[in-house]
This record gives sequence, structure tokens and C-alpha cells, in this order.
Amino acid sequence: MISYTFVDGFTRVARDEAIERLKRAIADADGVIVDFAFFGGQAIRLTVELDVAALAVLRRALDAAEIELFPGCVADLDAAKNMDAAHPIVAMLHVTFVPAEAEVVATAHAS
Repeated sequence: MISYTFVDGFTRVARDEAIERLKRAIADADGVIVDFAFFGGQAIRLTVELDVAALAVLRRALDAAEIELFPGCVADLDAAKNMDAAHPIVAMLHVTFVPAEAEVVATAHAS
């Protein structure tokens, strides 16, 4: 039986660099990207297969990649510790690219 977890967050890291960091975080957790979708230049959704035990690794790797997770997602990842460690799981990872403050100000003045 495969279970699902939803991992939602955001980053202020530039989009291309953030995507590279996401790929490294998934690789660190021995995850496999099985699907992805871009939502304009503002967000990405990755469907990742991994073992439940790897969710803790994924969470640490996302923190290191400067991907900030919403509190509900952090709680779900923490709750997964109670599942069988070898149990396969699908993580639906959604990350929004938030422009840095300087970029927001520059964009606002350009209008």
C-alpha cells in the first residue's frame, strides 16, 4: 500500500537555483521524481516516491536548501515517523518561488 503526503512550502531562492536545490534534496533522500509540473514561473509541483524513513532526510535537505515548509506539512512529516520505515510513500512537493524583497520593490517601481 502506498500512502501520500503533501509537502507545501516556499523559497526566496532564485527559481533556477531553487530547482537545483530541490533535485539535490530529493536525491539526498533517495527519492525518485515520477512527475512534475510548472505553474508559470511562480511554482513547481514534484511527485516523488521514497521510503517513509527518508522523509526526515528530505525535511532536513529542504531546510538546508532554504525551502520553508508550512507548519501543517512539518507536522505531517513528523507524524510519518510512526509508520513502517520501509513503507513506500508518494510525496507531493509543491514549492512557490517568492521574489526577494529587492525584486518586489523593483517590480513595483517598474509599473
